[in-house]
Amino acid sequence: MSSARTIAKNAGFLLASQLITWALALILAIFLPRYLGPEIMGEISIANAIWLIMTVLITFGMDLHLTKMVAREPHRASALMGTSLSIRIVFSLIACVLVGLYVTIMGYGARATLIIVILGVSYLLTTLSSTLNAVLTGLERMGSLSATTIITKTILTVASVLLILLDVSVYPIVALNIVASIVGIGILLYVFPREHPIRLQFNWSDAWAMIQTSKQYLVTALVLVAYQQIDKLFIVAMVDTRTVGWYGTAMGLFGTLMFIPGIFGTAVFPALARSYADGDDKTNIIARRGLDLMFLVSVPIGLGLLVISRPLILLLYGEEFLPSGAILGMLGVVLIFTYLNTFLGQLLISSDRTGPWNTVMLCAVLLTVPLDLILVPWTRDTFGNGALGGVTAFLFTEAIMVFGAVLLLPKGTLHWSNVRTGALTLVCGLLMVASTWWWREQMMFLAIIVGAAVYCAAVLLLRVISREDLLLLRDACGMLIGRLRRGKQAPVGAGD
Repeated sequence: MSSARTIAKNAGFLLASQLITWALALILAIFLPRYLGPEIMGEISIANAIWLIMTVLITFGMDLHLTKMVAREPHRASALMGTSLSIRIVFSLIACVLVGLYVTIMGYGARATLIIVILGVSYLLTTLSSTLNAVLTGLERMGSLSATTIITKTILTVASVLLILLDVSVYPIVALNIVASIVGIGILLYVFPREHPIRLQFNWSDAWAMIQTSKQYLVTALVLVAYQQIDKLFIVAMVDTRTVGWYGTAMGLFGTLMFIPGIFGTAVFPALARSYADGDDKTNIIARRGLDLMFLVSVPIGLGLLVISRPLILLLYGEEFLPSGAILGMLGVVLIFTYLNTFLGQLLISSDRTGPWNTVMLCAVLLTVPLDLILVPWTRDTFGNGALGGVTAFLFTEAIMVFGAVLLLPKGTLHWSNVRTGALTLVCGLLMVASTWWWREQMMFLAIIVGAAVYCAAVLLLRVISREDLLLLRDACGMLIGRLRRGKQAPVGAGD
């Protein structure tokens, strides 16, 4: 099967699952903040930030290494996986000690501490299941990953809503993450290819070689997660937990929109890694079309979020979360750069330019610190919302990272046609904003419909999408619809 067809197939699998999990995640993003309030949501955000950083240290960049190596050498999948699992178990014990020391030093309250402990168990289980995910991604078995994600997210969402309706405390709701993680691991173990048996093994030479090879990816992941989570830690230190709750709620909605670059990046990464290793000129074609598609999708979503942020927050959460509206609006602009960075980062890693990309991200993290120190207290005192400073710093550094990533790409990867597509797409997005801005709060849903229609019409009239890309999108949609139809027909055949 060609790279294009493989990418389309895997993207179809991932799109089908992500559309479902996106809806499920959106339900939680709506119900949880409204039920728990900004104070508890702030404590959950802090716990997530702590364990996201620890998870990166535990996995030590091995996920990307596993995916890359399994894509190139699938016969080594079992050995690589067994060694990685062994290393993670040891690192998990070290992480627990570090978190315990941090919580003691910071003096968190009893409720916040218990939330950190419960979520910690879930994150530790996730680090083990991510090994299986990485190997399956390298083997391009997206169907199994999609099914597992749908099942676990469904369990988490349905059970969470049920507990909310029963008016329980925050602890059982948070503990559902542990249940979902256990179910996910069980499914992955069941569907894992029998030709790649899972063997827990620990060989010092193999383990050391894996750590040495993966450390460049560790830097990438650690810098990335620190870059994404450091704002919360600054906000809670310089403002309060409630403001973190406003920020975390807006980030939760923002995070539900990250499934599109995640789908495309996951589907295209094995093909990019393989094409680059083989010296295939298809790498440039995939890169150019991928960047165009990311920009084409991110502009209407990001600018659309900017338009409806305030009425959307009022509708979902009420006056108590009104400060989240301004945060969400700025995150809409950030989203455009984040989509591009997600794809460009995958492109750089697949072309063995992880080191320079790490440097760019490290510079972004280092720049975030002084920006937060200046902007968080300034927006706190000026606008009564210190979280706006964190988002402003986020926007500034994301833009710098896009510029740096483009400079790091191998010569000839992109083309001036990408500049043309980007400029025309931005024009289409601004026309969409102009047509909906002044009446967005009175008729939000109509504004969404009109904005989408204006954007699509502008894209077609300005011929932003080439005929080849239109055909590619048509084929991908046709393949997805065909798979969904076959999925609906499967139970009939099973009963024959």
